[in-house]
Amino acid sequence: MRIAHISDTHLGYRQYNLDERENDFYEAFSEAINKAIEERADALIHSGDLFDSPTPPIKALYVFKNALRKIEGKIRVFTVLGDHDTPKRRGMPPHKLFDIKVLGVGRLEWDEVDGVLIAGISNLKGRGVELLKEELNKFDAVAEKYKKSVLVAHQAIEKYLPFEGAYELKEDDLPRNATYYAFGHLHSRLTARFGNGYLAYAGSTEIIRRDEISSWSKKGKGFYLVDLDGGEAEIHEVNLDIRPQAEVEVEEENLEEILNYVNYLKSPILHVTIKGKGMNRQYVIEKLNELLQGNVLNFKPSFRDLSQPQPAELPKGPIDFKSIMREYLGSDELTELAVSLYEFLSEDDVEGAKKVAEEFLEEVREGDSQKG
Repeated sequence: MRIAHISDTHLGYRQYNLDERENDFYEAFSEAINKAIEERADALIHSGDLFDSPTPPIKALYVFKNALRKIEGKIRVFTVLGDHDTPKRRGMPPHKLFDIKVLGVGRLEWDEVDGVLIAGISNLKGRGVELLKEELNKFDAVAEKYKKSVLVAHQAIEKYLPFEGAYELKEDDLPRNATYYAFGHLHSRLTARFGNGYLAYAGSTEIIRRDEISSWSKKGKGFYLVDLDGGEAEIHEVNLDIRPQAEVEVEEENLEEILNYVNYLKSPILHVTIKGKGMNRQYVIEKLNELLQGNVLNFKPSFRDLSQPQPAELPKGPIDFKSIMREYLGSDELTELAVSLYEFLSEDDVEGAKKVAEEFLEEVREGDSQKG
């Protein structure tokens, strides 16, 4: 049996408020579906964040509908809800519009394909983490009846996101008897031996944040093809042809060097740091526009003024932004809002930030009306 393990496709995400970037996410997903068909996968497992929002744009629904038409009768589809496409309160997820199996909304749920157990639980966080752990404890007893089993979840594990507030599970919270752990949430690819099998994050199918560029350049973006016919899972990377992104540093007096980074088949996105003393920023941006016009989809400039005292170097290791916000705001709900706004605004995605804020305010209004 072959499984195509895909995750974090974020259909409907409109990065930098550009039509082209929204379409890039659709094209990456469609390419993944085509390759899963070419590889003759028996099942497609999506480990969460299929859509970027529980209320995706019509085009995102249309793209997914067309994908299901392609694989109808060829590949069975299983998914869990991620933190992005889980509706607020008791709303209905967009997945309900389609004839696919959404596993484990609030509890562990399973099915069987060709004698292989496929069990999953959708994303739980905050107060739901204790329920998540209780439900995961049920897996090993169910898996005992099967020679091969797959556990699907969209959660962060401490070992791979090791700072307080960013993860929901520790390795000790996981069952040990799965042949393959199909996880989502981390956007970088990862595989590791765990228990009696392999634990894998398939990663996102597109570059969603700037800090993913380095990982993409080393490991690519795509999905895993998992062969369960042998004694243990055999995992193969399947790469997708996505739009390139690059982080570039140039001196103010050598701006023409930027052209060394635009020789791609697809127009890239460049994150450009310009270094100099007493720079005329307006001139620099105009010059970059002149140099890059027609060569890139977009560029994001930042400046490092060498004539000014440089800021103190940040301490090494990850900054626990989420815990800092929780301590300052004193509320899990406001902390989640602050983190979401930070993620969008750090990428200059004002429209995305507005949408998050509007959804939060709508939820507050609904809560107030129920109290009244």
